[in-house]
Amino acid sequence: MIAFYKKFLLFLGVTTLFCLSTSIVWSETMGDLIWRDGIYYKKFSDIPFSGKVNGDIKGLFKNGKKEGTWVRYYKNGQLFSVSNYKMGRKDGAWITYSNKGMFIEKGLYKNDLEEGPWIRFFENGEINYKGDFINGKKVGPWIAYHFNGQLEYKGSFKNGKKDGIWEYYSPNGSQYEEHSGIYKNGKKVSSKT
Repeated sequence: MIAFYKKFLLFLGVTTLFCLSTSIVWSETMGDLIWRDGIYYKKFSDIPFSGKVNGDIKGLFKNGKKEGTWVRYYKNGQLFSVSNYKMGRKDGAWITYSNKGMFIEKGLYKNDLEEGPWIRFFENGEINYKGDFINGKKVGPWIAYHFNGQLEYKGSFKNGKKDGIWEYYSPNGSQYEEHSGIYKNGKKVSSKT
């Protein structure tokens, strides 16, 4: 009988140690949460989730809303993005990468809207487009390139709408006359550039 209790206590101790060690590793993942009416909840709960999530997406929730710096990974383990939140809204630096580790896009958000300079690259390292935002609307000069480095378009925005001279080009460098011209309040008003 004493041998039985020793084995039982040994089993209980090993089981307890296993449970404690694995509970340190276990954590919430985005798959453990559900999203309702703009708030994240742990499954089968009506209390907004507060705490960390791990896995392919790592970050912190406060009262069911994303908070602080969030990091996301591709399935191959490569970094996908680094983003920032304040009370569930995008706020701060926003950076994305390709699944091969190439820098793809960089910009800022303020109160869930793009703000300031943004730039995007192709996976070959060449610029795709660049320009500025104010309160989520494109402003000032914008320029974009085709994958082969050829100019795709250039022009200016005013309050999120095309304004002024716009030029569009094909990947071989010939101008697209039907799109190029002078724009006012987002509409083409003249074909002359």
